[in-house]
Amino acid sequence: MKDCGVRVAVAAAECGVEATRVVRRAGGCAAILGASPRALAALGAPAELVAAVDRARRLDVPAYRARLAERGIEVVGLDDRGYPAELATLHDPPPAVFSRGRRDLLDVSAGRVAIVGARRAADAGLRLARELARFCAIRERTVVSGLALGIDAAAHAGSLEGGGATIAVLGCGVDVTYPRTNAGLFDRVARDGLLLSEYPPGIPPAPWRFPARNRLIAALAVTVLVVEARARSGALITADMALDLGRDVLAVPGSPAFAGAAGTNGLLKAGAGLIEDAADLAGWLGVEPPEADRPDLDARSAAFLEALATGPATADDLCERLGWPPAEVAAATIRLELAGLLARERGGRLAAARRP
Repeated sequence: MKDCGVRVAVAAAECGVEATRVVRRAGGCAAILGASPRALAALGAPAELVAAVDRARRLDVPAYRARLAERGIEVVGLDDRGYPAELATLHDPPPAVFSRGRRDLLDVSAGRVAIVGARRAADAGLRLARELARFCAIRERTVVSGLALGIDAAAHAGSLEGGGATIAVLGCGVDVTYPRTNAGLFDRVARDGLLLSEYPPGIPPAPWRFPARNRLIAALAVTVLVVEARARSGALITADMALDLGRDVLAVPGSPAFAGAAGTNGLLKAGAGLIEDAADLAGWLGVEPPEADRPDLDARSAAFLEALATGPATADDLCERLGWPPAEVAAATIRLELAGLLARERGGRLAAARRP
């Protein structure tokens, strides 16, 4: 039967179960579709999946693909040409993957960097993730992450700011904006990068789907960088999977007193590469260090950044420190943000960003 992977993916989504275990036990998607209801039950398939598989056998896959294409969504089954080779090597590859955006980003795997970390990250971690992702973009490295709050969102945003490419692997359908607070970023990735999921359109997020998607992030990347993570974190799941796949795993160190550094410090103790800035990352990626990209600052821009040397400040604080009118501070803020030299923290404070 043709289009076995797509049929199994649709069947699993229809009844809300994770099908990869059953696929593995059966010996592949074709085996599932060819098995009797009794045989599927013996493999551990729940009754809902058995019924959904029967319906999937009758699915008009060409019409299904055409409906998705009208919405800008493409589906590739495990048995189809064009299925990502990196995912096919997993011991539990998705029966199919759905994508929206720049499908060409899956054609070249060289140099992909996954940047992952805590959802509730500290400002310093968010800034560093953004800066490192921007550096990857400048060096033409595709950034992979999960479009979650915190470090993931900062990584995608930094890559886009650097004019680079980014792949967001979702724990829901590629037409489901989650979390809602990332709606703007979701649209930017759909336009300038790639949204990827093993779940068909319309499938909502569920807690068990996020650890499952982490294996795709690990498989798609050549290097996995964990910026911030607690002792028990989804980012550590990604790192463990990356190690199993033979990928390089890097981590950012932190103070032992900071709970958000417990996971990354643990990775470093286990032998992960230590990353403190873009220069460290350049060494691991085998690319030119960041100094080659440093811009020549005019006197006003240099004075503005010097005023932030003592720490983050509000626009009003900068007016007072510099003796400038609000309009001039606002203009300098926009100019330096566009240059990637300025970052905004919670509460509207401005901080000098370490130039990657």
